Amino acid sequence: MRPGRKRVWLAGALPATQKAATIDVRDRALRIDDPALQQSVIGLETAANITEFWTALRGFIGAALPDHHSATLFLDAQEKIPGALTLHSQPSLRPVAWWRARAKLTPTHAYLNDHPGIKLYNLEQMLPDDLRARRRTDFYRHVLRPEGFDKLVGLTTWERGERKSILVLRRAFAHAEFTRGEMNLLLDLHPIFDRNLRRIEQQEEERVCRSTLQQFINLLPQGVLLVNAKRELVFANPEAFETCARWNLGPVVARRMNSRAVFAIPPVFLETYEELLAEHYAQELAPGGAQGGLRRKLAHPDQPGLRADLSLVAMDDPLLTRPYLFAQLINHTGLGAPSAEAQERQLTVLGQLTPREREVALLVREGLSNEEIAGRLHKGVGTIKNQLQSIFVKLAVNSRAKLVARLG
Repeated sequence: MRPGRKRVWLAGALPATQKAATIDVRDRALRIDDPALQQSVIGLETAANITEFWTALRGFIGAALPDHHSATLFLDAQEKIPGALTLHSQPSLRPVAWWRARAKLTPTHAYLNDHPGIKLYNLEQMLPDDLRARRRTDFYRHVLRPEGFDKLVGLTTWERGERKSILVLRRAFAHAEFTRGEMNLLLDLHPIFDRNLRRIEQQEEERVCRSTLQQFINLLPQGVLLVNAKRELVFANPEAFETCARWNLGPVVARRMNSRAVFAIPPVFLETYEELLAEHYAQELAPGGAQGGLRRKLAHPDQPGLRADLSLVAMDDPLLTRPYLFAQLINHTGLGAPSAEAQERQLTVLGQLTPREREVALLVREGLSNEEIAGRLHKGVGTIKNQLQSIFVKLAVNSRAKLVARLG
C-alpha cells in the first residue's frame, strides 16, 4: 500500500478471502473556506508588507499542507539576480553563485516558458515519466537528492505574459505525493496569493514614491503648505514652518523660536481661503460649470520678501467635498540677487540645503564670521561650524569664497 493511504473496511461481514471494497480517504484536503485556514487567509488579505505576507503564507501551508520538506517564495521568478528576492521556510546560507548554478539545472524555467499563464505545476510534469530516467537527470542528482526532496509543486503568478512570482512547496522522499485535493486547494489559494502580492507591491511603490517626493519637497527652498477644509494642517515642509513663523512673528522673534512649536496658519491665508471657496462654489453652481484656476498671490505688508501663492486643491466631487488650501511660500529675504534670473539660480543652489543651512549660507555671503552668525542666530559656534561643513559637502565647495561665488 502506498504511503499516505489507509483503508476503511465497509460495514458487514468479511468474505473468507479477506477481500473487501475500500474507500481512499487520503485525498481529504481542507477547503479554502475551512475555519482552520481562516486566520491565515485573513493574514494574507491584511498583510502590510512582504514579511507579514510570508508569515501568513507559512501559517496557511502549516495548516493546509503540514507534510512538507520546505517552501520558497520567489518574488522575482525570472531570477535576473538569482537568490536575491527569495524567502525560504528554512534559512538558506547558499551564496549567489550556488543559486546561479541551480538556476541552470532546474527544468522550471524552460517548462514555464513553454506554458505561459499556467497557475500550478508539479515535478512530474517537468521531468521524465520513467523513474530511472528521472533519477539520471542532473537536476535529480545535483539538486533533489542532495537537498532531500523528490516532490514539488509550484504556484505561479504572471504579468503581461511573464512569470512574476512562484510559491514552491516540496516534500521529502518519505512524504506522500501531493494529492488532487491539495492541488485544488492551492488553485483556490491562487487568486488570494496573486491579488495580495500585487497589492503589497503597489503599496510599496507608493510608499517609496511618497518618501522620495517628501524628501524632495523638504529640501525645496520654498514652503509648501496643505490645509484641509477643517482648517487643519495636512502637510508642511520645513521651509513652510520657518516662513509661517516669520510671517506671524517677524524675523527677529521667529529666529529665536522653534518654528514647529509656534506654528499657526497665518490668518490672512484662512481669510483668503474663504474668499477662494466662495468663488469656487459660485463657479461650480453657475451655468456652464467650473472654470477653475482660482488663486491669490499675497505679499507680507511689512516684509516684502515674504510672498505666498494660494490656490485650491479640489477633490473628486467639487460640490460634495470641500477643496483644500494649497500654499506656496517664498522667502526672498536675504537673497539680494540683482535680477529674477539670478534669484532663480540662488534658489536652485539653496534648494540643496535645509532651511537652517540656508540661513547660515546667506549670512556667510553677507560676510559674517562664524561667531557673528552664531550670535545672529542664537546658536553655538560649534553648531555653525558643523552646519557650514555640511553646506560645503552638499554644494561641493571647500571654502567660504567658493560658497559665496555659488550663491552669486
